[in-house]
Amino acid sequence: MILRVVGGVLTLTMSLVAQVGMVLADDEKLAASEGRALYVAQQCWQCHGFEGQGGAAVRIAPTLYPFEVFAQRVRHTDLMPAYSPNVLSDEQLRKIYEFVRSVPEPPAVEDIPELRGQKIDSHPPPSTQVVQRRVP
Repeated sequence: MILRVVGGVLTLTMSLVAQVGMVLADDEKLAASEGRALYVAQQCWQCHGFEGQGGAAVRIAPTLYPFEVFAQRVRHTDLMPAYSPNVLSDEQLRKIYEFVRSVPEPPAVEDIPELRGQKIDSHPPPSTQVVQRRVP
């Protein structure tokens, strides 16, 4: 009898955990979707590309940084315009973070049929290289 009760409780617990996981996944998808809209509205794409893949500025997606490091780089930087909490709230920044975190890793060159066998220059042209300034 005790084993049946324990088994029932365990089954119920596993079911609840699965449901909570689905809700959290849906919340993350919503935050990423809202983050994409903010990313575009704040003009991040102009330097970082529409998928955060880089361009005039460094690649930022997918990010491996924890949110705190990402926020520090956005709020306190000399490499781009800094976005204070008055311009971009912590909640908005978190949503942008969820977007760049949700961007999948691009495929390897070998996995792109059109690029197989072609020599790819690993050094970008000088116009797209990021130059870091040191402030005295």
